[in-house]
Amino acid sequence: MPSPTTLEMSPGKAILIREAAAATGVSARKINRLIDDAVLPKSACVKLGSRRAVRAYAVPMVSFGASDGSKLSKGMRLEAMRMIEKFAKENWPRLRDEPEHARLLRFESGCVMISLGVPVSAAMAGLNKLNDAFSRIVADSEVRGGIPVVRGTRISVYEVADALAADGPETTLEDFPTLSREDVEAAALYVKAHPRTGRPRADSKLRRLVSEETVELTSVH
Repeated sequence: MPSPTTLEMSPGKAILIREAAAATGVSARKINRLIDDAVLPKSACVKLGSRRAVRAYAVPMVSFGASDGSKLSKGMRLEAMRMIEKFAKENWPRLRDEPEHARLLRFESGCVMISLGVPVSAAMAGLNKLNDAFSRIVADSEVRGGIPVVRGTRISVYEVADALAADGPETTLEDFPTLSREDVEAAALYVKAHPRTGRPRADSKLRRLVSEETVELTSVH
């Protein structure tokens, strides 16, 4: 399990496939298919250890490739992808701070005109949201064996995500009174990017006990 950190989004930052999926809403399977089918340029695809990743500037390309990009011929799609890549690299600081800056970006070829701005803006907003989520999550070997927890607490992101899935946001906030709504959303997004494997879910009663124990522990500090 990687230690959560802010993404510090430079355009060349390596983003794991599941992180890109969480940011864009495109499934990891579809993103892998975009890579396998060479829809994404090789320069945008990297490895982090044995795991696939894409450069941050390619995340908007993923968003487009899984939506309107699938309607274009291969040649037109690659041309549109190059346009997105160029625009993202040249405008990265502003896009990161102002995703809507991409709204007017369009691809035109003959009688075909497709908006690139909507998927690019949405992907940048998703990356910003993921970046914020990661800034709220920490993993410390001294805290609950190093499982990811909400910063400043001993509450596991997986406990929060389980509660949210089972009971909804309002009950989850009641179960974990030390957390803000933003903390709950951050935990859920982190779990989408780094799903737990091989561990059972806690039931509602156990979640409440963990929450009460955590409140007691954090109040001491």
